[in-house]
Amino acid sequence: MKLADVEHTKIVYERIKKLGEFDLDYTSLHEEFKGLVELAAHIAGTEISLINLLDQHSQWSVSRHNLDVFQMDLEYSICQYTIQSDHIMEIPHLGHDERFSDRPFVKADDGFRYYLGIPLKVKTGEKIGALCVMGQEAKTVSEEKKKLLRLVANEIVEKLESKLKMDELQDTLDKSTVQRNQLAHDVRGPVGGILGLAVSTENAPLEEDESRQYMGMIKGAASKLMDLTDDILERQKARQQENHLTLSSLKEHLEDLYALPARNKEIDLDVVFNAAMGNLEFSRKKLLPIVGNLIANSIKFTPSQGTVHVNLDIADKEGVRVLMIEVRDNGKGIPKERLDNLNKLAWFDDLGTNYEKGYGLGLQLVMEMVESIQGTLTIDSEEGKGTSVRIVIPLKE
Repeated sequence: MKLADVEHTKIVYERIKKLGEFDLDYTSLHEEFKGLVELAAHIAGTEISLINLLDQHSQWSVSRHNLDVFQMDLEYSICQYTIQSDHIMEIPHLGHDERFSDRPFVKADDGFRYYLGIPLKVKTGEKIGALCVMGQEAKTVSEEKKKLLRLVANEIVEKLESKLKMDELQDTLDKSTVQRNQLAHDVRGPVGGILGLAVSTENAPLEEDESRQYMGMIKGAASKLMDLTDDILERQKARQQENHLTLSSLKEHLEDLYALPARNKEIDLDVVFNAAMGNLEFSRKKLLPIVGNLIANSIKFTPSQGTVHVNLDIADKEGVRVLMIEVRDNGKGIPKERLDNLNKLAWFDDLGTNYEKGYGLGLQLVMEMVESIQGTLTIDSEEGKGTSVRIVIPLKE
Protein backbone atom coordinates (compact mmCIF):
# COMPACT_ATOMS: atom_id res chain seq x y z
CA MET A 1 0.00 0.00 0.00
CA LYS A 2 1.30 3.46 -0.89
CA LEU A 3 2.10 5.87 1.94
CA ALA A 4 -0.47 8.32 0.56
CA ASP A 5 -3.16 5.62 0.72
CA VAL A 6 -2.22 4.81 4.31
CA GLU A 7 -2.51 8.46 5.33
CA HIS A 8 -5.78 8.88 3.46
CA THR A 9 -7.23 5.76 5.07
CA LYS A 10 -6.29 7.02 8.52
CA ILE A 11 -7.85 10.45 7.88
CA VAL A 12 -11.10 8.93 6.59
CA TYR A 13 -11.29 6.47 9.47
CA GLU A 14 -10.70 9.16 12.10
CA ARG A 15 -13.37 11.33 10.49
CA ILE A 16 -16.12 8.70 10.48
CA LYS A 17 -15.03 7.54 13.93
CA LYS A 18 -15.33 11.08 15.30
CA LEU A 19 -18.74 11.51 13.67
CA GLY A 20 -19.80 8.27 15.34
CA GLU A 21 -18.66 9.63 18.72
CA PHE A 22 -21.07 12.54 18.34
CA ASP A 23 -23.82 9.88 18.25
CA LEU A 24 -26.24 12.18 16.45
CA ASP A 25 -29.82 11.50 15.45
CA TYR A 26 -29.76 13.06 11.98
CA THR A 27 -33.56 13.18 11.82
CA SER A 28 -33.83 15.54 14.80
CA LEU A 29 -31.29 18.28 14.00
CA HIS A 30 -33.09 20.37 11.37
CA GLU A 31 -35.04 22.67 13.72
CA GLU A 32 -32.07 23.14 16.04
CA PHE A 33 -29.86 24.50 13.23
CA LYS A 34 -32.58 26.04 11.05
CA GLY A 35 -31.71 29.61 12.01
CA LEU A 36 -28.05 29.18 11.14
CA VAL A 37 -28.64 27.74 7.67
CA GLU A 38 -31.12 30.56 6.93
CA LEU A 39 -28.51 33.08 8.09
CA ALA A 40 -25.87 31.51 5.83
CA ALA A 41 -28.11 31.81 2.76
CA HIS A 42 -28.89 35.43 3.65
CA ILE A 43 -25.20 36.32 4.02
CA ALA A 44 -24.20 34.67 0.74
CA GLY A 45 -27.26 35.88 -1.17
CA THR A 46 -28.06 32.36 -2.39
CA GLU A 47 -31.28 30.37 -2.61
CA ILE A 48 -29.93 27.27 -0.87
CA SER A 49 -27.90 26.49 2.24
CA LEU A 50 -27.20 23.14 3.91
CA ILE A 51 -25.42 21.62 6.88
CA ASN A 52 -23.97 18.36 5.58
CA LEU A 53 -22.42 15.60 7.69
CA LEU A 54 -20.41 12.94 5.83
CA ASP A 55 -20.01 9.34 6.93
CA GLN A 56 -18.36 6.57 4.92
CA HIS A 57 -21.23 6.08 2.44
CA SER A 58 -23.54 9.09 2.61
CA GLN A 59 -23.88 12.83 2.89
CA TRP A 60 -26.62 13.71 5.39
CA SER A 61 -28.18 17.16 5.01
CA VAL A 62 -29.21 17.43 8.64
CA SER A 63 -30.49 21.01 8.30
CA ARG A 64 -31.69 22.55 5.07
CA HIS A 65 -32.88 25.88 3.67
CA ASN A 66 -35.00 25.83 0.50
CA LEU A 67 -33.94 22.36 -0.62
CA ASP A 68 -35.80 19.15 0.18
CA VAL A 69 -32.88 16.73 0.38
CA PHE A 70 -31.78 14.57 3.31
CA GLN A 71 -29.44 11.84 2.09
CA MET A 72 -27.11 11.58 -0.89
CA ASP A 73 -24.55 8.95 -1.85
CA LEU A 74 -21.13 10.27 -0.91
CA GLU A 75 -19.68 9.88 -4.39
CA TYR A 76 -22.14 12.51 -5.74
CA SER A 77 -21.35 15.00 -2.98
CA ILE A 78 -19.51 18.25 -3.65
CA CYS A 79 -18.76 18.66 0.06
CA GLN A 80 -16.56 15.53 -0.01
CA TYR A 81 -13.99 17.77 -1.72
CA THR A 82 -14.55 20.67 0.68
CA ILE A 83 -13.52 18.60 3.71
CA GLN A 84 -10.19 17.66 2.14
CA SER A 85 -8.70 20.98 3.26
CA ASP A 86 -9.16 23.58 5.99
CA HIS A 87 -10.04 26.31 3.52
CA ILE A 88 -13.27 27.60 2.05
CA MET A 89 -13.96 26.02 -1.32
CA GLU A 90 -15.72 28.40 -3.73
CA ILE A 91 -16.77 27.34 -7.23
CA PRO A 92 -18.14 30.35 -9.17
CA HIS A 93 -19.60 28.16 -11.94
CA LEU A 94 -20.11 24.45 -11.34
CA GLY A 95 -20.61 23.89 -15.06
CA HIS A 96 -17.01 24.93 -15.67
CA ASP A 97 -15.59 22.44 -13.17
CA GLU A 98 -14.97 19.02 -14.76
CA ARG A 99 -15.63 17.25 -11.43
CA PHE A 100 -19.25 18.41 -11.40
CA SER A 101 -20.20 19.61 -14.88
CA ASP A 102 -21.96 16.35 -15.79
CA ARG A 103 -24.01 16.12 -12.59
CA PRO A 104 -27.79 16.24 -13.20
CA PHE A 105 -28.23 19.01 -10.61
CA VAL A 106 -25.75 21.12 -12.60
CA LYS A 107 -26.73 20.22 -16.20
CA ALA A 108 -30.45 20.96 -15.73
CA ASP A 109 -31.76 24.27 -17.05
CA ASP A 110 -32.71 25.24 -13.51
CA GLY A 111 -29.63 23.56 -12.02
CA PHE A 112 -27.05 24.98 -9.66
CA ARG A 113 -24.19 27.12 -10.84
CA TYR A 114 -22.62 28.50 -7.66
CA TYR A 115 -21.20 26.61 -4.68
CA LEU A 116 -19.33 27.65 -1.57
CA GLY A 117 -18.43 25.19 1.18
CA ILE A 118 -16.78 25.58 4.57
CA PRO A 119 -15.43 22.50 6.37
CA LEU A 120 -16.86 21.79 9.83
CA LYS A 121 -13.63 21.11 11.71
CA VAL A 122 -13.92 19.98 15.32
CA LYS A 123 -11.38 20.80 18.04
CA THR A 124 -9.57 17.48 17.68
CA GLY A 125 -8.92 18.26 13.99
CA GLU A 126 -11.37 16.01 12.13
CA LYS A 127 -13.59 17.55 9.46
CA ILE A 128 -16.95 15.82 9.89
CA GLY A 129 -18.92 17.78 7.32
CA ALA A 130 -19.47 21.15 5.71
CA LEU A 131 -21.69 24.21 5.68
CA CYS A 132 -22.48 24.98 2.06
CA VAL A 133 -24.45 27.57 0.12
CA MET A 134 -25.62 27.09 -3.47
CA GLY A 135 -27.30 29.24 -6.08
CA GLN A 136 -28.62 29.14 -9.62
CA GLU A 137 -26.50 32.05 -10.82
CA ALA A 138 -22.72 32.05 -11.32
CA LYS A 139 -21.09 34.48 -8.91
CA THR A 140 -18.46 35.06 -6.22
CA VAL A 141 -18.88 36.52 -2.75
CA SER A 142 -16.69 39.06 -1.00
CA GLU A 143 -14.00 38.20 1.54
CA GLU A 144 -16.08 39.95 4.20
CA LYS A 145 -19.02 37.64 3.53
CA LYS A 146 -16.71 34.63 3.60
CA LYS A 147 -15.53 35.70 7.06
CA LEU A 148 -19.15 35.93 8.21
CA LEU A 149 -19.91 32.49 6.77
CA ARG A 150 -16.86 31.11 8.57
CA LEU A 151 -18.34 32.47 11.83
CA VAL A 152 -21.61 30.66 11.09
CA ALA A 153 -19.69 27.43 10.46
CA ASN A 154 -17.80 27.88 13.74
CA GLU A 155 -21.10 28.34 15.57
CA ILE A 156 -22.41 25.09 14.06
CA VAL A 157 -19.31 23.24 15.28
CA GLU A 158 -19.62 24.77 18.75
CA LYS A 159 -23.25 23.67 19.00
CA LEU A 160 -22.35 20.13 17.91
CA GLU A 161 -19.48 19.94 20.39
CA SER A 162 -21.73 21.30 23.15
CA LYS A 163 -24.15 18.45 22.45
CA LEU A 164 -21.27 15.98 22.75
CA LYS A 165 -20.12 17.51 26.03
CA MET A 166 -23.64 17.29 27.43
CA ASP A 167 -23.83 13.62 26.49
CA GLU A 168 -20.46 12.93 28.10
CA LEU A 169 -21.52 14.81 31.22
CA GLN A 170 -24.72 12.81 31.33
CA ASP A 171 -22.70 9.59 31.29
CA THR A 172 -20.64 10.73 34.28
CA LEU A 173 -23.82 11.66 36.13
CA ASP A 174 -25.55 8.32 35.64
CA LYS A 175 -24.59 6.99 39.05
CA SER A 176 -25.53 10.19 40.84
CA THR A 177 -28.80 10.24 38.93
CA VAL A 178 -29.67 6.78 40.21
CA GLN A 179 -28.84 7.92 43.73
CA ARG A 180 -30.93 11.07 43.31
CA ASN A 181 -33.90 9.08 42.08
CA GLN A 182 -33.55 6.68 44.97
CA LEU A 183 -33.41 9.63 47.36
CA ALA A 184 -36.54 11.10 45.82
CA HIS A 185 -38.38 7.81 46.24
CA ASP A 186 -37.07 7.39 49.78
CA VAL A 187 -38.15 10.90 50.76
CA ARG A 188 -41.53 10.58 49.11
CA GLY A 189 -42.67 7.77 51.40
CA PRO A 190 -42.23 9.48 54.78
CA VAL A 191 -43.34 12.84 53.39
CA GLY A 192 -46.55 11.21 52.21
CA GLY A 193 -47.05 9.84 55.72
CA ILE A 194 -46.54 13.29 57.25
CA LEU A 195 -49.03 14.79 54.82
CA GLY A 196 -51.61 12.12 55.64
CA LEU A 197 -51.14 12.65 59.37
CA ALA A 198 -51.47 16.40 58.98
CA VAL A 199 -54.72 16.05 57.05
CA SER A 200 -56.15 13.65 59.65
CA THR A 201 -55.17 15.90 62.53
CA GLU A 202 -56.53 18.98 60.80
CA ASN A 203 -59.97 17.39 60.55
CA ALA A 204 -59.97 16.23 64.19
CA PRO A 205 -61.52 18.40 66.98
CA LEU A 206 -58.77 20.62 68.43
CA GLU A 207 -58.93 22.85 71.47
CA GLU A 208 -56.59 25.60 70.34
CA ASP A 209 -56.45 27.54 67.05
CA GLU A 210 -52.66 27.55 67.33
CA SER A 211 -52.55 23.78 66.96
CA ARG A 212 -54.72 23.99 63.86
CA GLN A 213 -52.43 26.61 62.35
CA TYR A 214 -49.39 24.52 63.21
CA MET A 215 -50.80 21.45 61.52
CA GLY A 216 -51.70 23.57 58.51
CA MET A 217 -48.06 24.63 58.23
CA ILE A 218 -46.97 20.98 58.38
CA LYS A 219 -49.37 20.14 55.57
CA GLY A 220 -48.12 23.04 53.45
CA ALA A 221 -44.47 22.12 53.96
CA ALA A 222 -45.13 18.46 53.19
CA SER A 223 -47.03 19.38 50.03
CA LYS A 224 -44.07 21.44 48.81
CA LEU A 225 -41.69 18.54 49.45
CA MET A 226 -44.00 16.24 47.51
CA ASP A 227 -44.01 18.67 44.59
CA LEU A 228 -40.22 18.86 44.72
CA THR A 229 -39.73 15.10 44.58
CA ASP A 230 -42.28 14.80 41.78
CA ASP A 231 -40.38 17.48 39.84
CA ILE A 232 -37.07 15.65 40.32
CA LEU A 233 -38.56 12.43 39.02
CA GLU A 234 -40.41 14.04 36.09
CA ARG A 235 -37.38 16.00 34.88
CA GLN A 236 -35.20 12.90 34.97
CA LYS A 237 -37.89 10.91 33.16
CA ALA A 238 -37.94 13.50 30.35
CA ARG A 239 -34.14 13.41 30.10
CA GLN A 240 -34.13 9.62 29.96
CA GLN A 241 -36.67 9.67 27.12
CA GLU A 242 -34.33 11.90 25.06
CA ASN A 243 -31.42 9.48 25.48
CA HIS A 244 -33.34 6.24 25.25
CA LEU A 245 -34.98 4.20 22.53
CA THR A 246 -37.40 1.32 22.33
CA LEU A 247 -37.37 -1.43 19.73
CA SER A 248 -40.31 0.32 18.10
CA SER A 249 -38.64 3.76 17.97
CA LEU A 250 -35.33 2.25 16.82
CA LYS A 251 -37.17 0.63 13.90
CA GLU A 252 -38.72 4.02 13.00
CA HIS A 253 -35.34 5.79 13.13
CA LEU A 254 -33.67 3.19 10.91
CA GLU A 255 -36.47 3.32 8.35
CA ASP A 256 -36.39 7.14 8.32
CA LEU A 257 -32.65 7.06 7.60
CA TYR A 258 -32.28 4.14 5.19
CA ALA A 259 -35.60 3.41 3.48
CA LEU A 260 -34.87 5.93 0.71
CA PRO A 261 -31.30 4.73 -0.08
CA ALA A 262 -32.63 1.16 -0.21
CA ARG A 263 -35.55 2.15 -2.44
CA ASN A 264 -33.24 4.07 -4.79
CA LYS A 265 -31.29 0.86 -5.33
CA GLU A 266 -34.47 -1.27 -5.53
CA ILE A 267 -33.56 -3.19 -2.40
CA ASP A 268 -36.17 -4.50 0.01
CA LEU A 269 -35.28 -3.17 3.48
CA ASP A 270 -37.21 -5.12 6.10
CA VAL A 271 -36.92 -4.04 9.76
CA VAL A 272 -38.78 -6.17 12.31
CA PHE A 273 -38.81 -6.31 16.11
CA ASN A 274 -40.19 -8.40 18.93
CA ALA A 275 -43.53 -6.68 19.63
CA ALA A 276 -43.68 -8.19 23.12
CA MET A 277 -40.58 -6.14 24.00
CA GLY A 278 -41.43 -3.18 21.76
CA ASN A 279 -41.90 -0.58 24.51
CA LEU A 280 -39.01 -1.51 26.79
CA GLU A 281 -36.57 1.42 26.99
CA PHE A 282 -32.79 1.16 26.64
CA SER A 283 -29.89 3.57 26.10
CA ARG A 284 -29.52 4.88 22.56
CA LYS A 285 -25.75 5.37 23.05
CA LYS A 286 -23.97 4.63 19.74
CA LEU A 287 -26.81 2.42 18.47
CA LEU A 288 -27.73 4.58 15.49
CA PRO A 289 -24.16 4.79 14.08
CA ILE A 290 -23.58 1.07 14.80
CA VAL A 291 -26.72 -0.25 13.12
CA GLY A 292 -26.67 2.49 10.50
CA ASN A 293 -23.19 1.51 9.34
CA LEU A 294 -24.25 -2.13 9.03
CA ILE A 295 -27.36 -1.29 7.03
CA ALA A 296 -25.43 1.10 4.77
CA ASN A 297 -22.84 -1.62 4.13
CA SER A 298 -25.54 -4.15 3.28
CA ILE A 299 -27.25 -1.76 0.88
CA LYS A 300 -23.94 -1.00 -0.81
CA PHE A 301 -22.95 -4.65 -1.31
CA THR A 302 -26.39 -6.05 -2.20
CA PRO A 303 -27.55 -5.96 -5.83
CA SER A 304 -30.83 -4.48 -7.00
CA GLN A 305 -33.84 -6.68 -6.20
CA GLY A 306 -31.94 -7.99 -3.17
CA THR A 307 -33.00 -7.90 0.47
CA VAL A 308 -31.62 -6.42 3.68
CA HIS A 309 -33.28 -7.82 6.79
CA VAL A 310 -32.89 -6.24 10.24
CA ASN A 311 -34.13 -8.04 13.34
CA LEU A 312 -34.36 -6.30 16.73
CA ASP A 313 -35.00 -8.16 19.97
CA ILE A 314 -34.48 -8.08 23.73
CA ALA A 315 -33.97 -11.29 25.67
CA ASP A 316 -32.40 -12.77 28.79
CA LYS A 317 -29.04 -14.39 28.18
CA GLU A 318 -27.34 -16.16 31.06
CA GLY A 319 -29.25 -14.04 33.55
CA VAL A 320 -28.50 -10.74 31.81
CA ARG A 321 -31.00 -8.78 29.73
CA VAL A 322 -29.47 -8.07 26.31
CA LEU A 323 -30.32 -6.21 23.11
CA MET A 324 -29.88 -8.43 20.07
CA ILE A 325 -29.51 -6.97 16.58
CA GLU A 326 -29.04 -8.87 13.34
CA VAL A 327 -28.44 -7.29 9.92
CA ARG A 328 -28.62 -9.89 7.16
CA ASP A 329 -28.37 -9.49 3.38
CA ASN A 330 -28.10 -11.65 0.27
CA GLY A 331 -25.34 -9.54 -1.25
CA LYS A 332 -21.87 -10.27 -2.57
CA GLY A 333 -20.43 -11.42 0.78
CA ILE A 334 -17.03 -10.79 2.33
CA PRO A 335 -13.88 -12.61 1.16
CA LYS A 336 -12.32 -14.85 3.81
CA GLU A 337 -9.09 -12.83 3.74
CA ARG A 338 -11.04 -9.73 4.66
CA LEU A 339 -12.89 -11.50 7.45
CA ASP A 340 -9.61 -12.69 8.92
CA ASN A 341 -8.23 -9.13 8.99
CA LEU A 342 -11.24 -7.03 10.02
CA ASN A 343 -9.50 -5.82 13.17
CA LYS A 344 -6.72 -4.24 11.10
CA LEU A 345 -7.06 -0.74 9.72
CA ALA A 346 -6.24 -1.11 6.04
CA TRP A 347 -7.09 0.35 2.67
CA PHE A 348 -9.56 -1.65 0.60
CA ASP A 349 -10.71 -0.35 -2.76
CA ASP A 350 -14.28 -1.51 -2.19
CA LEU A 351 -16.84 -1.09 -4.93
CA GLY A 352 -20.51 -1.75 -4.27
CA THR A 353 -22.74 -3.75 -6.56
CA ASN A 354 -23.55 -0.53 -8.45
CA TYR A 355 -19.86 0.43 -8.42
CA GLU A 356 -20.31 2.72 -5.42
CA LYS A 357 -16.95 3.83 -4.10
CA GLY A 358 -15.89 3.09 -0.53
CA TYR A 359 -12.97 2.66 1.81
CA GLY A 360 -13.79 -0.68 3.44
CA LEU A 361 -13.71 0.84 6.92
CA GLY A 362 -17.30 0.38 8.10
CA LEU A 363 -16.96 -2.96 9.87
CA GLN A 364 -13.77 -1.93 11.68
CA LEU A 365 -15.58 1.13 13.00
CA VAL A 366 -18.61 -0.91 14.06
CA MET A 367 -16.42 -3.43 15.88
CA GLU A 368 -14.72 -0.64 17.82
CA MET A 369 -18.01 1.02 18.79
CA VAL A 370 -19.59 -2.28 19.86
CA GLU A 371 -16.61 -3.07 22.08
CA SER A 372 -16.82 0.40 23.65
CA ILE A 373 -20.29 -0.41 25.01
CA GLN A 374 -19.28 -3.91 26.15
CA GLY A 375 -21.09 -5.67 23.32
CA THR A 376 -20.08 -8.58 21.13
CA LEU A 377 -20.18 -8.92 17.35
CA THR A 378 -20.13 -12.02 15.17
CA ILE A 379 -20.07 -12.23 11.37
CA ASP A 380 -21.06 -15.04 9.03
CA SER A 381 -20.41 -14.43 5.37
CA GLU A 382 -19.98 -16.36 2.17
CA GLU A 383 -18.94 -14.84 -1.12
CA GLY A 384 -21.83 -14.67 -3.54
CA LYS A 385 -24.43 -15.57 -0.91
CA GLY A 386 -24.50 -12.74 1.59
CA THR A 387 -23.55 -11.63 5.07
CA SER A 388 -25.11 -11.81 8.51
CA VAL A 389 -23.85 -9.60 11.35
CA ARG A 390 -25.16 -10.24 14.87
CA ILE A 391 -24.63 -7.90 17.80
CA VAL A 392 -25.40 -8.57 21.47
CA ILE A 393 -25.32 -5.62 23.88
CA PRO A 394 -25.93 -5.97 27.64
CA LEU A 395 -28.61 -3.60 28.93
CA LYS A 396 -28.22 -1.74 32.20
CA GLU A 397 -31.01 -2.31 34.69
